[in-house]
Amino acid sequence: MSSFIPCVKWVKQGVSLHQNTIKLSTEELQQLTAKEKRPGRSNQDYGLENYDDEDMNMTGAMAVSNLAVYSNDIADSDTDSDKLDEILKPDDNLVLVGNVKKNECSLEVYVYNGNDKDFYIHHDVILKHPPLCLEWFGSMGNFCALGSMSSVIDVWDLDLIGSVEPTYRLGRKKKKNPEKNYGHTDAILDISWNEHLPHIIASGSVDETILLWDVETSEPHTRMENFGDHIQSLKWHPFESQTLAVGSSDFYVYDCRTYDTYKDWFIKGKVEKTLWDPSNGFLCYVGTDRGKIICYDCRADKPLWKYTCHENEVTGIYVWDKFIITSSTDETLKVWDKQNKHLIKIREFSGALHSLDGCTDYPFLVAVGGSGTSKFQLFDINDFSLKTC
Repeated sequence: MSSFIPCVKWVKQGVSLHQNTIKLSTEELQQLTAKEKRPGRSNQDYGLENYDDEDMNMTGAMAVSNLAVYSNDIADSDTDSDKLDEILKPDDNLVLVGNVKKNECSLEVYVYNGNDKDFYIHHDVILKHPPLCLEWFGSMGNFCALGSMSSVIDVWDLDLIGSVEPTYRLGRKKKKNPEKNYGHTDAILDISWNEHLPHIIASGSVDETILLWDVETSEPHTRMENFGDHIQSLKWHPFESQTLAVGSSDFYVYDCRTYDTYKDWFIKGKVEKTLWDPSNGFLCYVGTDRGKIICYDCRADKPLWKYTCHENEVTGIYVWDKFIITSSTDETLKVWDKQNKHLIKIREFSGALHSLDGCTDYPFLVAVGGSGTSKFQLFDINDFSLKTC
C-alpha cells in the first residue's frame, strides 16, 4: 500500500473540553474496550422536527468522565516543552489528518495557532484500517468520526491521549448472530455532522446506502437506499437541519423529514465532492470524476454553470468569500474567481492531491493532503506560502 493522505479536517478554535494532560489507567483502558448495552430510542425521539426542544445530555460510553483521568501531573521523563505542547489554548485550531504509510495507518492531530505562529503534531492514534474519510463533531465533546475500509465508524475522543481503542463504534457485526447486525456492510466513503441536530451524523458507503445515525444511542434510525452506486459525498445544509446533499452517480438534495422528498440532477460521470455555499443556502457545488465543477441552484432544474477545472477527478472543494479553491489528482491546487470562473492562481505539486479543507477561523488558510512528496501541508491562498510543521 502506497503512502498518502486521504482525508484532512480543520477543527475550530476552543473545542477542547479540558486544559489538562490526559492519562489513562489500566482500568480505564479496559472500560474503553468493554462492550456496553444501552437502551434504544424510538423513531419519534429522532428529533428532526422538534430538535429545538431537545436537551443534549451525553451519558454512558460517550461521557468523557467515564473514560479518562484528567491530571496536571506529567511523567518525570516529559520536558517542560512537551507539557506546554500538550495543553491546548483557546485560540488553537486542530487539524485532523488521516495518514496511510505503506502498512501503517494513523489519525494525526495537529495544532495550529495563528497568533503564535505555532504548527506541530499534538498526538496520533494508530488505526487498524486505512482511513477514507473523517468528520469532527462537537457540542457533546471533541470527537472525530472516522470511516475506513471497515464497515464500522470509529469515534475517537480527541481529548484523550494514548487511546488504544475508539471511544465508540457505530455499527455492529456479529458472526454468530448475523440477524443482530446493523450498520453498513462495506467501506464508508464520507461522513457529515448535522450542526443543527448535534446528535445526528450521516454516512455514505460503497454498499450504496446512507445511514442517519443518532450518536446518543449509536444506532441508525434512517436508511436511505436504491441509489444504484457508491455514495461518494455527503453534506448537511449550513442553515437547514433537514436538508442533505448527496453525491453518487447523480446529484441529489434530500429533505430527510420525509425520505421520499428529494430533487435529483443527472451527472455525466460520477460525483466526487459536494459543498454548500456558506453564504447562499440555495447554491451547492459538485466536483466530478471528469474534473468539472458544477454549480446548482436547488430551486432550478438545470445547473447555473459548469466548468472544466482539472484534467482528473476533483478531490476537494472549498469556498471562501469570492473564491473557489479546488484540488485534484492532476497534482494541482487552483484558486478561481467565483463570479467569473476564471483561474486566479495555481500551485503545482509533485504528487496527486486527495483531500482539501479550509479553516473557518482563518478562511485564507487551507490544509491539503496528497501522495508522493505532496503529503500534508498548510497553505495561505493569498500568496501560496507554505506553513511548515
